[in-house]
Amino acid sequence: MKLGRRTTLALLGALICFNLVLRYPASGHEVDVDSYFVHAITGTILDDGHAEWTVNLLSYFGWYPLSYPSAGPFALAGVAELAGSSIETSILLVTLLLGPIGILGAFVMAREVRSTNGFALCAAYLYGIAPRFLSITLWTASTRNLFMALLPIFVWTLLLSYRKRSRSTLVVLALSAVTLAATHRLVILVLVVFAAFLAAVMVLVLVRVFRIQFPGIFLKNSTQRAMPYLALAGVVGIAAITLVGTNILTEYSTGEIVSGTDVPSQLTNLAISIARSVGFALPLTLVGLVVLTRLRNKTVAHPFLAISLLCLVPTLFLRKYTGFYILPFVALFGALGIVGLFQLLRLRPRAASVIATTTLLVAAAFSGFVLGVETQRIPTLDEETYTTALYMRSLNGPGSLVANDGLLGVRVAAISSMRVLPVGGAGTTSQNPELLAYHFYSPDEVSGHLVAVPLSQLTIESDSLWTVNGIQAEQDWTMIDGSAYWQIPGSLSLRYAPAYYLESREAAGNFVAYNNVYCSNLGRSVNAAAYILYQNTEVSVWWIYSPGGSPTPGQAFQPCP
Repeated sequence: MKLGRRTTLALLGALICFNLVLRYPASGHEVDVDSYFVHAITGTILDDGHAEWTVNLLSYFGWYPLSYPSAGPFALAGVAELAGSSIETSILLVTLLLGPIGILGAFVMAREVRSTNGFALCAAYLYGIAPRFLSITLWTASTRNLFMALLPIFVWTLLLSYRKRSRSTLVVLALSAVTLAATHRLVILVLVVFAAFLAAVMVLVLVRVFRIQFPGIFLKNSTQRAMPYLALAGVVGIAAITLVGTNILTEYSTGEIVSGTDVPSQLTNLAISIARSVGFALPLTLVGLVVLTRLRNKTVAHPFLAISLLCLVPTLFLRKYTGFYILPFVALFGALGIVGLFQLLRLRPRAASVIATTTLLVAAAFSGFVLGVETQRIPTLDEETYTTALYMRSLNGPGSLVANDGLLGVRVAAISSMRVLPVGGAGTTSQNPELLAYHFYSPDEVSGHLVAVPLSQLTIESDSLWTVNGIQAEQDWTMIDGSAYWQIPGSLSLRYAPAYYLESREAAGNFVAYNNVYCSNLGRSVNAAAYILYQNTEVSVWWIYSPGGSPTPGQAFQPCP
C-alpha cells in the first residue's frame, strides 16, 4: 500500500474536510452537561481577569482542593479574547479545530509505528471517525475532547524520543505531557502508557542479549517461526487471565442489550461498551494483533503496542472513561488489521482494493450509526432556557441564582454569567471549583484549612491529596433548600447571597438531583409568596430578596412533610 506524497496529502486533506462536515452543528447551541460547567468557569476568567481557583501551582492540574484542570478553560478564554467572540462561539471554533488536530496527531503517531503512508492514513481515518471522538467534539467544552485530541501527540513524541534523542524532541514530549496533565485527570493513565514504553525498551534489550548469548536457540528457523505464535498466545492469555481473574468484568454486568453476572454477558457488554467508543476498529484490532506479532524488523513501537494493550486491560474497570484513552492504541491495531487484510490479498489487487474500501466504508457507516444513537442522548439547550438566560444577563444584578434543577442552573449561569447554586451541575458536591470561581469562598479559606487524605483512601479516581475542613457546600445547599426563602440562615445568606430563584416549571416546588425529585421548602415558599420576575412555558424566575437587605416574610405555606 504505497502512496506518494501528493496523494497522501490530498487524502489527508479530504479526511480533515470530511471530519469538519461531520462536526457541523446540528443544534443551535452547545451540547452536553460538562460543557456548561466549563463554559461557566471560563466566564469567570474573563470577568476577573484570572482563574480564582488557581490557589496553588497544582491547581492548574486539578490536583489541589477546589480546583480543576485548567487547560480547557484557559484555551477557551484565550480564543474568546483573541476572536472577540462569545464563549459559546469560541467553544464551537475550538471543537472544530480539535478534529484536524486529532487526525494529524494520529497520522504522525502511526508513522512512528510503521513508516508507510497507507498505514498512517488508515490510523488517522479510524481515529477521526471514532464515535467517541466525534461525539465529544460536537460543540461541547468538555475537557475530555482536548485530552483525546492531544493524546496521539504524546504517544508520537514518546516513540520519537527513542528513535531521535534530541533536546527538541524531549521538550515536545515534556510539553505534551504537561498539557495533558492540565487538560484532564485521566493523565494518571499516561503513567501506565509510559510504564509500557519502558517495558518495551527492556524487552528489546533482552531479546538482543538472548540472541547474542544463545544464538543456537534464538536464531534457529524453527524458533523464529514459533515466536509470533508464542507472542500472540502470551498476549491473549495474559489479557484473558486479567479480565476473568479480577473484578473488572463486574463493571459490565448490566447493559442495554444483555445483563447478567455470567462471563459471556459481561464480555458482551465489554465489547459493546468499547465498540461504542472506537467503532469498527474494535474487530479490526483482533486482526491487527495477529499482524503485529508476525511483523519483521520490529522496532520499539511494536512491543510497546502489545505491552500497552496488556497494561490498559486492568484499567477497563473505568467503564465511563475507557473510550477516551484507549482509542490511539485501538486505531493503530485497527490500521494494522486493514493493512493485513490488504496484504493477504496482495496477489489479487482488485480483491484487495475491494476489501480495503469496503472495510473503510463499513467503519464509517458503523460510526455514523453509533454517533446517531449517541447524539440523541446528549442533552441539548432548549430555547426557553436560553431566553431565560438572556433575560438574566440583561438584569446584570448582584446576587446569586438558586435553581431547583442543577442542570438548568448551570446552563443559565453559563449564558448569563451569573453565580449559581447548587454548585456541581446536575447534582451537588461538597468541594467544587465554582466555590472559588464564584467568590463564595476565598483562597485563604482553602489554603488555611488543608487536611491530608490518608493514603489508604487514595484511589485512581481521587482528585487531590488533600481536602479542606469547614467547606461542605452540599450541606449548605441542604440547609438553603430546606428553608423558606425568608428563613435562610443569615450566615448562608451572607456567603452565597441568594437573590433569584430559577425554577423548572416541570418540577415546581421540588428539587431535581441525581435523577430523583425531592420536596423543596424553598420552592414551596417561593411559589406561595415570592414575586415573579420572568416566566415562559418551561422556566420561571422569582425574586427572593436583595443581597444585604432584610427578607420580607411572605404568607404561610405548606412545608414539606
